[in-house]
Amino acid sequence: MYVFTIHTTVVILIKYTYQIGLKQIHQCRTTHYKTGKKMLALDNRTLLTVTALISIGSAVALFSLWRSQSKPNGSAFWALGMSSVALASILISFRDAIPDLFSLVVANSLYILGFQLILRGIRIFVGRQPLVILDYALVPISAALLCYFNYIDQNLNIRIAVVSLAFMIICTNVVITFLQEKNAPWRSAGFAVASMFGLFGLIHGIRGAIMLASPLEHYFMANNITASLVFLGGIFIIAGMAITLILLTYAVLESEFRILSQAVKQSASSIIITDRTGLINYVNPAFIETTGYRAEELIGNKPSILKPGEMPSAEYSNLWESISSGKVWRGEFYNRKKNGEYFWEIASIAPVKQRNGEISHFVAVKEDITALKEAKKHIDHLANHDTLTGLPTRKLAMERLSNALAHAKIHNRKVAVLFVDLDGFKAVNDTHGHDAGDQVLKRTTKRLCACVRDVDTIARIGGDEFLILLPNIVNIESIRKVTERMIEAVSAPYHLGSVEVTVTASIGISLFPDDDDVPLELVKLADHAMYTIKHQGKNNYMFTNRYCSV
Repeated sequence: MYVFTIHTTVVILIKYTYQIGLKQIHQCRTTHYKTGKKMLALDNRTLLTVTALISIGSAVALFSLWRSQSKPNGSAFWALGMSSVALASILISFRDAIPDLFSLVVANSLYILGFQLILRGIRIFVGRQPLVILDYALVPISAALLCYFNYIDQNLNIRIAVVSLAFMIICTNVVITFLQEKNAPWRSAGFAVASMFGLFGLIHGIRGAIMLASPLEHYFMANNITASLVFLGGIFIIAGMAITLILLTYAVLESEFRILSQAVKQSASSIIITDRTGLINYVNPAFIETTGYRAEELIGNKPSILKPGEMPSAEYSNLWESISSGKVWRGEFYNRKKNGEYFWEIASIAPVKQRNGEISHFVAVKEDITALKEAKKHIDHLANHDTLTGLPTRKLAMERLSNALAHAKIHNRKVAVLFVDLDGFKAVNDTHGHDAGDQVLKRTTKRLCACVRDVDTIARIGGDEFLILLPNIVNIESIRKVTERMIEAVSAPYHLGSVEVTVTASIGISLFPDDDDVPLELVKLADHAMYTIKHQGKNNYMFTNRYCSV
């Protein structure tokens, strides 16, 4: 809306100025033809009125531009400056109807103030400090000189020269300010603004020199060629200033947009933009490369085209509730590529709000974390599993035991804890070496695993010690059968190349809830039963307390 207002206003300004200028020139030519005069002179009051209208239109356009900006860029000072020029033009147009104080001193001071405000806005725009001396001294000094040469030492030519000099100083500083910005992305547009101000300063410099060199005083509102050229040139230049200032701002916006656009396109992260209903409006090349889809296949569809998994519907509801309320959502997706391969993404989804606070789009920035997930999974496995046998460690076994007890309490089931120690394993290590011992441990692991169910857990908790968890036990007889199979399987000979070795197993058994309901106590009881059977002859098993070995 703001962009449309600015463009429309500028077009109307140019068209109206052009038509007024041609009309004035045509009327002047007609008048001069009839009167036989050769001098081209226009009606200055009409030109001042046009200047006021142009300045008002420019102020409106620049004010709209200021309202459309998200951060200060000096355009507010430009709008105030043009408003000051418009008010000055109105006051001067009533030169013969109002006192000199307003039509001369105040009006010309407002002209100077207007251009001074524009200069300050330009300094803000380029990121430079305001020129304090000009900001606080130029207008008061000019006003004082105008008063002096109007009320004390009346001299119209010097008054005109004072105004022209002030314009020259301001315009020179504008030109210098832009010329110093050699590496700015808006340099070309800045040169256009500098050219307009430079031309305006040059015109007033020539005008001031003429006034100082002229022996005769010229009535300010006289319809002469010099005044007409100054006013007419001022109309076109003021309109040009407004246009070039607007174009300067657009150049900055275009530069910022180009940088942001290239940053999004070249980002290594996947970026996707949807409208507020969730339909995809844009995907960057990284997203296309990651998913394998073409942009045409994604635009207009919802992100669900990736067939995400692993996320409950409640989590999706929470996602949409968060971003729809203007909050940022962060989380993970388990998506599928076009070729069917699944991958993990960590995503940050943020709402895009307009100036009125309304959400128009959502932008998601995603990173493929599949490799990270796999690495974490591998690290977790190493942390919780024995490197030699691949069995769970004591830590993981105790976690599973706690979970099994909690489940058994709810369903009124038993849980058996078996503590297994290998008999004769130390002799294998001492006689045949640790490599042979490692081979025995690996084969023992396979034999024990073949004796239990998939829901059971076998963990290696020491050199030749194993902890076995049997959840959801219905009766004691099933425990006996499993334990007897283990003892039989372990006692079978191990053939290590040309060497045959034999080990046996001593097993202690504790039960939940019969013996205890605390995981660590159950393990201690099973360990104690194992040592008891070991001292009684080995290669057997024993229940704690209530149950005896067979």
